[in-house]
Amino acid sequence: MAQAIFLLALAVIAWVYVGYGIVLWIASVVRARPVRRGPIEPTVSLIICAYNEAANIRRKLDEVLALDYPAERMEILVASDGSTDETDAIVRTYAPRVRLLRVEGRRGKTIAQNAAVAIASGEILVFSDVTTVYARDTVRTLVANFADPEVGCVGGDLRYLSERDNPSAQGRALFWNYERQMRIWESRVHSIVGVAGCSYAMRRALYVPLDESVISDFVEPGLVTERGYRTVLEIDATVWEPAESYTLKQELHRRARVITRGLRGAFRMRRLVNPLVHPWFATVLWSHRILRWLLPLFLLVMLASSAALADQGWVYRGILWGQLAVYGAGAIAAMLDRAQVRFPGMFVPLYFCLISLAPLLAIGWLVRGETKAAWETGR
Repeated sequence: MAQAIFLLALAVIAWVYVGYGIVLWIASVVRARPVRRGPIEPTVSLIICAYNEAANIRRKLDEVLALDYPAERMEILVASDGSTDETDAIVRTYAPRVRLLRVEGRRGKTIAQNAAVAIASGEILVFSDVTTVYARDTVRTLVANFADPEVGCVGGDLRYLSERDNPSAQGRALFWNYERQMRIWESRVHSIVGVAGCSYAMRRALYVPLDESVISDFVEPGLVTERGYRTVLEIDATVWEPAESYTLKQELHRRARVITRGLRGAFRMRRLVNPLVHPWFATVLWSHRILRWLLPLFLLVMLASSAALADQGWVYRGILWGQLAVYGAGAIAAMLDRAQVRFPGMFVPLYFCLISLAPLLAIGWLVRGETKAAWETGR
């Protein structure tokens, strides 16, 4: 029994980390579906959700006002989620070119986004965060994908700024490089399973108001795909984002919050997770998201079963000691980080342990019924 449990856990882990990527790469070669982009200029509503961003909002508004897109065809909306600093006052100085929508109650980004979409007039919605840096042609490059009638949602190509003295930022940048490659291959085949919330566009007619407990940049693209459209990645729409977390604890809570809201969102897409209804996309969704979020449970099972089987061969002992070495290195790196001592490369096992711990924290929040709708960054 212990051997069967070990092999099952090992198979799931190997599939998520290695097998799925190989199958996806092969599919992206043999089943590539290019997007038929074109030079179109539909009306656009650019929506920026903000909470206490007085230090950054002016730079962001100057940036979007300078975008290479006809001013008469793009409205700019700032949804202030109960800001208590000077964010609203600064936004008002940009009227009438920029519209301020104040959302009372500090209910989180999803509710602020719903409110902004309700008053938006553009055929295409573009969502951005305050700190995200757009190139002048970002909106135009995103919009070009909607010349293809099969495309319903487009994600920008997000790059994280790696900070040498911030192991959370370094780990996140490394993790995102892997994540980005998966999205490139998924997009070539059909659709990606989520977009970067700080840079994506979708058809206004396809937007569905969501409740505060789910994460919109995961559920909205999923619902678009469920209705027969594609959600693709535009690698030429590069945007840059600084670190949100400056400590390991902040990054742990950020990851756990994303997973909590993502798992709640998966419950909203029951048809997509059913392989009998959507065979390919259900495989993508389970492999790229759900199983990865649940992977720490399988890691714990593999650790316990390999320990139980350690006296039955060197393979089990090797795998057991390999796991203990990774977790031990992560623990040592965490203790050194608290003392502000950092060695090159130690952020790798540290961040692996962090992203493995985050789903366990998320599951605990789900059991207690916590929604984690609002979030404050390390800034």
